[in-house]
Order: sequence, then C-alpha cells, then structure tokens
Amino acid sequence: MLSLFKKKRRVLVLDDDVSMQKLVTRILKGKGLEVEIVGHGRLAVERLQQGAYDAMVLDLMMPHEGGLTVLKHLDQHDPEAIGRVIVMSASAGSVLGTWKDRIFAVVHKPFDAESFAASVVACAARTETSSSGHSDAT
Repeated sequence: MLSLFKKKRRVLVLDDDVSMQKLVTRILKGKGLEVEIVGHGRLAVERLQQGAYDAMVLDLMMPHEGGLTVLKHLDQHDPEAIGRVIVMSASAGSVLGTWKDRIFAVVHKPFDAESFAASVVACAARTETSSSGHSDAT
C-alpha cells in the first residue's frame, strides 16, 4: 500500500503543564504522529476506554491524578498496553518502582527533543505490544 494511505500512529499524552503540552504536540506532530492531549489522569483513562493508542506519554508528577492512575488502570484492564507507555518525569526513579521494568521508556525532564521523539516513534511503531522494550531516554 502507498505510504500516503498509512494510518497515522496515535499517541495519548498526559501532562497538566500547558507549555509542555504544546511542546510535546509540536515535536510529535512534526514526526507525523497523531497526538491527543489530556491534562488529568481520569481523562486519560476515559480516552483509553474509547480506543487504543499506539503509544502513551504519561507525566507522573501531577497535582492530582497523573500517570500512576493510568498505569494502575492499564494493569487492571490491559496489562499488555503498559509496554506502550513512556513516562516523563523529573524524578521518576523512586516513584516508578516495579513499573520501570514494564514500560517502554523513561524520559527525564528536561529532555532532548530528538531523543524524546525517537523514543515515542519507536514505541508507536512496535507491532509486538506484549513485551517491554525498556529504555532510559534523557
């Protein structure tokens, strides 16, 4: 099939910081990805209940429900999808615990735009979703 007819890979981004939402959207759309932004963990869970995403970028450190809310939801309802999660955080290590071995990658803030984009593109392009492709992107 011609590449013109390829379906865009869908990425769900959870971040409460509007400037970060804009930055991530610009970076990922520039790589040809379809981006959907939500600012609250509960909204992310609602979107996941409506349909699957090729990758999910989750901010852990949020004032209310953040990335951990989404990870817990996925663990209960779609454990294989955890392998399509990229966590963004300034200090994810201690908070992530055992999740770190199951997610696709951790991106530390502040991040390099090209490394971040490469991680998301690689995650979204995966055809095998049941195994974790763990990496640590900075």
